[in-house]
Amino acid sequence: EHNRVIADHVADLCCAPTETSRSNLLNEGIPDDRIIVTGNTIVEAVESLLPPRDRRKSLMAEFGVQPGEFILSTFHRPENVDDPATLRTIIDELARIPIPVVFPVHPRTAARIQSDAELGGLAARLLMVEPMGYETFLGLAAEAAMMITDSGGVQEEASILKRPVLVVRRSTERPEVLGTFAERVEPGPAITDISAKWLAELPDLHARLALLPSPYGDGSASAKTVAAIPELISRMTS
Repeated sequence: EHNRVIADHVADLCCAPTETSRSNLLNEGIPDDRIIVTGNTIVEAVESLLPPRDRRKSLMAEFGVQPGEFILSTFHRPENVDDPATLRTIIDELARIPIPVVFPVHPRTAARIQSDAELGGLAARLLMVEPMGYETFLGLAAEAAMMITDSGGVQEEASILKRPVLVVRRSTERPEVLGTFAERVEPGPAITDISAKWLAELPDLHARLALLPSPYGDGSASAKTVAAIPELISRMTS
């Protein structure tokens, strides 16, 4: 974080992914003429790497799930997995959800589960799987009913794939999706309460999210960044 702030101040051009990021830079004292809003290159990454529908069908068959009838969940942050009681609460809540929960197990989380017999018993009620490649993850995420996670990147991906995401964290650095694609809760009964609410209205919820643009741009971040470079050079040499 400290290095990032230094980079903001020494950079000739700051390419902000969102208007929120632009506001943060202005609040740091970065002059407005050194900031452009480009969107986030994650939009291009997701759009280029998302498996086609046929491949997604094959993936679901491999994991034994049906489209819109499973949840994809990941947890790895210290605030959630380092305290056994907190991790037990999270996994117990996930296990109460009445549809399958596909849970790619991060090595940090796996170590905690393997060292705790009670956690292991709870985790056995989920579809615990090995960490998966990015394309596989995107393919499943695009077909999931929803996602439950503490990942920052998944929050961005949810807005591109038009899926609701429940963020289990004390705070989030992706405020742009709160109230639209995402809702934030702390570990506890809210996980199952909100999941039940979303599952009860799933077709309408998916249809509503499908109409919302991602706050991270339209997939032109790279082009906007490249186009800004000669403009910057021209301005510096004039």
